Amino acid sequence: MNDHRYQHINPEPLLDAMGGDVAACRHMFGTFAQSAPATFARLEQAIRADDAPQVKREAHSLKSMTALVGAGVLTDLLKSVESQSRAEPPQSAQPRLSELQSLFAAVAAEVRHYVDQIGVAQ
Repeated sequence: MNDHRYQHINPEPLLDAMGGDVAACRHMFGTFAQSAPATFARLEQAIRADDAPQVKREAHSLKSMTALVGAGVLTDLLKSVESQSRAEPPQSAQPRLSELQSLFAAVAAEVRHYVDQIGVAQ
């Protein structure tokens, strides 16, 4: 088992939900590592363009992915961005972009660490 202490993700709930199947959990984290960066790039682009409908879609999609890997702080921030984009009138997420970028980078790095280290012979 991986004894690394994560600050931005929590693999345990997914691992528990999968009945302790480390390989399946690692696969799910690998899927996040492969697909989340493209979704985040689309979210960044939508935020820069102040495209509220696209921000809402991408934040919603990414929020589901981050919840899966136990990235609670980032998930909460994405919920907030999604809500702002639904407001009438929509509120720009541009002031939150740097916080989103920082948190996403930290989450992505920890997910990559998890994928690279879990199941590796100790």
